[in-house]
Formats: sequence, structure tokens, C-alpha cells
Amino acid sequence: MVVKNEPMEKRADRSADVKKAIWAYTQSEKVKSGLIWICQVADQVAAMDDPGRRQAVMLLQTLVRMVADESVLAARLSGDGSWHEIGRKINMALVMINSGVPQETSFHLTRALTRVTRIGGQAAEVLRQKGLF
Repeated sequence: MVVKNEPMEKRADRSADVKKAIWAYTQSEKVKSGLIWICQVADQVAAMDDPGRRQAVMLLQTLVRMVADESVLAARLSGDGSWHEIGRKINMALVMINSGVPQETSFHLTRALTRVTRIGGQAAEVLRQKGLF
């Protein structure tokens, strides 16, 4: 039988770090995908004419809100304040959509995507160091 000589606190801390890294990584991948979808759909919506455009804008707004909700969830799960900044960028994109200029969302979404990618990379590094990735 192998006996671990580490105090329980250290093992619990490592376990918590791994859980946070897993949550951060999975949420980053989900939000990253959503941001890319939003950019693609926003470009298509910008090229549309009425009445199809109105319906497409409603769909785009729903998609943006769903991705924004995922960033809020990520902030709660990880405790990382960077997710709040990502949420602000996503909300700014929603303002652009609501203002009738969906083509202007890419600036804000690209900045959010950069931050999400950084979070995912940091989480992947933690998991790699723990031998889990």
C-alpha cells in the first residue's frame, strides 16, 4: 500500500487548482467557439436586407446573450476577474447589434476572443503541469 506523505491541505489545494483549470479550459473553449460564431453570423446579417435582416438580428442577439451568459458562468466558476472584462466586450458587441451596425461587433469580439484564448492557454498549462493534458 502506498501512503501519501503530503498534508491533506496541499492535496485539497491542488485538487481545487485542477478543478478551476478544468472549468476555465472548458468554458474558454465554449466561449471561444461562440465568439467565432457570432462574428460569422454578424457579417452575414450585415449583408442582409429587410425583412430577413430583422429576423437574423433577433437570432444574433440571442446567440450573443447565450455566449455572454457562459462568460458570467465562467467568472463564477473560476473566480477569475478576466471573465468580467470579456463579458463587457460581449455586451459592447450587443450594443452594436442593437444599434443596427452588426458589422462593428468584430472589434469588440476579437478583443474578447484574445482574452478568452489567454485564459484557455493558462488553464491548459496548469493541466499540462499536473500531467492531465
